[in-house]
Amino acid sequence: MTYILTPTLLPTLLALLVTLLMAGSMLHRIGQPLQRAFLAVLLGICLWLMGDVLSLTVSGARAQWNWGLTQFLGILTIPVAWLTLVLRHLRPVPEPVPLPRLLALLTVPLLTLALIWTNDVHHLIWQYSSGSVPAWGEVRRTILYWMLIVVYPNALLIWGAVQLLPAWRAVRGNERHQITLLLLAVLVPSVANTAYLLGIPVLPGRATPGPVLFALCLVPVAWGMLRYGLLRVTPLAHRQVVEQLADAVFVLDAQGRIIEVNERAAELAGRSASLLQGVRIGDIFHSWPQVTEGHPAEWRLGREVWELRLSTVRDERGSALGQAVVARDVTARAQEHDRVQRLANEDVLTGLGNRRAFETELARETARTHRHPLTLAVAIIDLDGLKAVNDRQGHAYGDALLSAFGSALLGAFRPEDRAYRLGGDEFALLITQSASGGEIAIHERLARIVRDMQAQGFPEVGASVGVAYFPHEGTGDALVQLADERMYVHKAQHQAMGPEPVVHASG
Repeated sequence: MTYILTPTLLPTLLALLVTLLMAGSMLHRIGQPLQRAFLAVLLGICLWLMGDVLSLTVSGARAQWNWGLTQFLGILTIPVAWLTLVLRHLRPVPEPVPLPRLLALLTVPLLTLALIWTNDVHHLIWQYSSGSVPAWGEVRRTILYWMLIVVYPNALLIWGAVQLLPAWRAVRGNERHQITLLLLAVLVPSVANTAYLLGIPVLPGRATPGPVLFALCLVPVAWGMLRYGLLRVTPLAHRQVVEQLADAVFVLDAQGRIIEVNERAAELAGRSASLLQGVRIGDIFHSWPQVTEGHPAEWRLGREVWELRLSTVRDERGSALGQAVVARDVTARAQEHDRVQRLANEDVLTGLGNRRAFETELARETARTHRHPLTLAVAIIDLDGLKAVNDRQGHAYGDALLSAFGSALLGAFRPEDRAYRLGGDEFALLITQSASGGEIAIHERLARIVRDMQAQGFPEVGASVGVAYFPHEGTGDALVQLADERMYVHKAQHQAMGPEPVVHASG
């Protein structure tokens, strides 16, 4: 056998040399699954190119046919290697193509290779005259050829390309460029090779365009892997993790416009990710607060409570490229915090504020009143006769009396006035913007409460009250003590007047 090289084989030989160089550069990374898949694609292309070169240069029809058959080792394994490369690139963990799945994908190619090498017996792939030496330009391809050698491999290539499209739409910059290269590396050779099979000339001479274009299109991919770390696992693996987060992730550019969101963020916004791109986040959420790096912000969206954390995205030189905002639903935590705070500041029996709440709000109101020319009235109320009620009718009846009196206090005064149970039978009122001498109005309202309580089945009820005013009568504890002293003075007056339940007021 002799081999004759012609100028028309130059593109194929150059493609073979380039592919061998790319495969050699991958050998030191053979331990990485992604690089192994890429090396498998390159080796498949090498087999295809070598078979094509040898079948075109060798003399003798039988040798040309046999070398031509070796091309199919590459033709049929490249699509499986390509699909494995894509799946490992998109979903590196866990292994997306375990051995059983790989063997299942190779089942059809292995069966096809067996049929190819035994075609002289059954003629299921190509049909030609029995006993003659087949020539590549004269055989007739059967329907099984088109199904097993054209349709199935191209279906795997298209499947891989479809898998890449969502990732291509989701990423930007170098990551989008590398996916674009991968798509071109499979689409261009597939279209060219289909045209070649249909009799449309693509390359000069009889060279097969598929492996040549495959090799050329993979050159920038291999260069990017070696020089710039393209096809790295981290970005897409990171994106896969982000997509699975229960938190909403918004990536903003330097002008505050959305450039990327995860699925949870799109759900929160009520729009698809594509419709959110380029929109300012404040135009979507009108209640969006000001968020600064290192200082979590609380954001209330309807009944939901979200915690926002912002971090600046920078390039390798430290220049700000944009911001990433992570929104975490903390509604349950906020509700539990509110419940604990409520329990810490609320009297369980009456639902009024307790002594702690009274002291806190007294300090806040006196500070506010001090900044404005306003008067604040502090009223201390003692519910008379509670001990006698507990002794004669039981503590349940006494608790009902306390609860009813607390509810009556809330309903008798303005919404901005606040009532508290300080403990036992002692209550308090904070009455904002109260005029000096307003204790007469307080006395009248408490008298009405007492009458209503008596009509509701609590004939024993009575009340004594003392009132003091901020700022001219004191502040803080001194103000409360003055109101308390006045309440006891008038309790004594009440007791001296006889058993008839009345309300005494003083200021």
